[in-house]
Amino acid sequence: MQPNMQKYQLTKDEMYALIDRAKMAVISTIGEDGYPYGTPINFVRIGDDIYFHGRKVGEKVSNLKANPKCCLTIVEENGFEYCGEGACNTTSLYESVIIRGQVEIVDDIECKKKILRATVDKLTPERKMDAIEDNKVPPTGIYKIKIESMTGKYHRPEPGHKIMH
Repeated sequence: MQPNMQKYQLTKDEMYALIDRAKMAVISTIGEDGYPYGTPINFVRIGDDIYFHGRKVGEKVSNLKANPKCCLTIVEENGFEYCGEGACNTTSLYESVIIRGQVEIVDDIECKKKILRATVDKLTPERKMDAIEDNKVPPTGIYKIKIESMTGKYHRPEPGHKIMH
């Protein structure tokens, strides 16, 4: 583990807190050409699993069907810290979580409804009571990331340093 990762590591509770409040992440898949392919997604955590929704076709889905391994990157940007005089004495303030895992396709209609409901509740809480139309569920792709490893890192400001948002 790199030295900064050891020094600025998030706890499991802090990682889950970031996952629960973040609204977007980038999922990276492995393309048939061997190149990584990153796609922004909305997501929700239920227990120890991450779920996301989307179309049932496309490069991301084709990649996951060929190789279910993925990496999910979640970042919360918190501004910049001025650490001294001069432009090079500026650093980013952030928290991040990197998840490695394998994706499974969710087909069960009741499970899909539960995940879509949790996603709506997280991302658009003002629509919490709105119904999810039954005809919208079957054509929606729902995917579960089984977490195999998870690391979290942060950089928080030092006392007395100027912060810019």
